[in-house]
Amino acid sequence: MSGLTSLVQAGGVLEKKIETVANNLANASTVGFKEDQPSFREVLSTVQRVVPQSDEENFLSHEYLDQYVGMDKSAVMVDEIGKNFTTGRFRDTGNELDLALENEGFFSISTPQGERFTRAGNFKLDSQGRMVTQDGFPLLGKKGPIQIKGNGPIQVDENGQVAVEGTVLDQLKTVRFRNQDQLQKLGNHFYAPIRSDDVPIPSREIVVRQGILEQSNVNTVLEMSRMITATRSYEMVQKAITNLDSLDEKAITISRVS
Repeated sequence: MSGLTSLVQAGGVLEKKIETVANNLANASTVGFKEDQPSFREVLSTVQRVVPQSDEENFLSHEYLDQYVGMDKSAVMVDEIGKNFTTGRFRDTGNELDLALENEGFFSISTPQGERFTRAGNFKLDSQGRMVTQDGFPLLGKKGPIQIKGNGPIQVDENGQVAVEGTVLDQLKTVRFRNQDQLQKLGNHFYAPIRSDDVPIPSREIVVRQGILEQSNVNTVLEMSRMITATRSYEMVQKAITNLDSLDEKAITISRVS
């Protein structure tokens, strides 16, 4: 593996790291947002491993990238962008349409593309009296979209039962997944299972809180630290590529003269 190839691959890894951290920081105030975490995998097997041939390759394979892969490797690449599903901070709002899930689980949402799932509980009422997301997609109950009837206050208990003036209208369809880490992130803060057999599982253990919102679980101080580290390392990669390119030009010039 050439020094330039190693440098380009490392630059791609760092670019993805910077992009991921930037997205996390941009969503630090987004309700229910779960931070992304890139994971890496080895490009070459132990048998195929190439000994670093330059100081630049040695730096990339042993000093910086070890922080992410945990062992010496000749080169790494981004394997996938994982999700950190730890619960975010809770904020009291007093708004009867704001809901939060105290433990693992998701609200079920109806969309034109099918059922989607979210942790963002900042709902509102549309013109038809349905509880919907900020983008207008209906929140689902066991009977279908949650339809509010009556002008009294809306009560949602910890089991997800929705009532108006003491009359229970429906119960929220809150679900879990066996392979939560395998959910794919979509737009509008939605998730969906990657595999068709990973079906949502209704659970009575999911606790609903009314008048509370779950904030993003992004640690801004940690993400800023990651951004600084990745940016500095990317600058070192760029410098190493420039130096290597300069050496190649000198070698070509010398070979022509000789």
